[in-house]
Amino acid sequence: MAAVEASIYDELPQYKVASIQKPHIIRIDGENSNSTYLSTQSISTYPLLPGGERDGDPIADRLYVQLNPNRAFIAVADGCNWGPRPHRAAKDAIEAVSRYMADKEAHITDVHDAGHFLLRSFSEAHKRIVADKEDIWEAGTTTLLSALALRIHQEKADDPEWGVLCASVGDCKGFLANIRTKQVVDITTGNRNNVIDGRDPGGRLGPYVGSGFPDLRNLKLYFAPCQENDILIIVSDGVHDNLDPCTTGKVPADLALNEASWDAFPLPVLAKIKSSYMRDRLSDLLFHDGGDGDLSPAAITDRIIQHCKSVTSKSRDFMENNPNKRQPTDYIEFPGKMDHTTCVTLVIGHHQL
Repeated sequence: MAAVEASIYDELPQYKVASIQKPHIIRIDGENSNSTYLSTQSISTYPLLPGGERDGDPIADRLYVQLNPNRAFIAVADGCNWGPRPHRAAKDAIEAVSRYMADKEAHITDVHDAGHFLLRSFSEAHKRIVADKEDIWEAGTTTLLSALALRIHQEKADDPEWGVLCASVGDCKGFLANIRTKQVVDITTGNRNNVIDGRDPGGRLGPYVGSGFPDLRNLKLYFAPCQENDILIIVSDGVHDNLDPCTTGKVPADLALNEASWDAFPLPVLAKIKSSYMRDRLSDLLFHDGGDGDLSPAAITDRIIQHCKSVTSKSRDFMENNPNKRQPTDYIEFPGKMDHTTCVTLVIGHHQL
């Protein structure tokens, strides 16, 4: 079964799921961490300024993970733009969804329940972001991706052992890596509607449209079946923009394509090219040229983060040496996209202390 995209939760497969086993083993709220089953890291690839502070601080990405013996909940929020307002919006969104899902975790009996509660948690996140503001437009905005790794009750022979359910608004992404086939699946294929303008995440929570409503253009649910020991990777766009052929300075010929420039491709075709390249590049980092056989969560997260640092190094060095100049826009000469950069890596399966 391939990954499923759904606008409403009753379009999802109706697998029953195992009741959550308590207590939780690990709870991570914003920290960088490493353990047997999990690794989290959130950094900035922006340049240091002459005074020693880093451009773009504070980091506007925020992450949360709760790991139970037979279930995991992960949330990554990426505040839109810089400064205290997006930083606060991301923090508020994570606090709201984590509290809501903790309250509902015992009530999840099937994938439909899980989808319903994930969508409701996004509503709670938006309300939290705009709460107590004298002027609603004082609130910042943020993208958000929440994921549940669920143990499936296998009622049929072809039912999966496990499933990953994501809810997403904006352009954070989720990937599944199969350690047996060494293939990577983009669970959230197509969630960034505008593949030529990275400034448009496709949606966000917080006041953005009308009289302060969230932008829900690309709010979707995504379900992907998986197996024990598969690897779930959740990232902000600070990672996947550096797995993109356009922003990493590739030209179509580098991918054995005949067109002279990326502008020649229709947008749906370009989206497929980017998604395919992204999956292949991530597979390389995990299993081939970037990997040394170490598939621990810490090693995977470190390879992904180091890749982002490496790709953006020329742009970062230029800005640190020329702080009064504009950042170059030639991706061939200065590849990569500096950003707040977050990666969460989880081994699917039963977890023990």
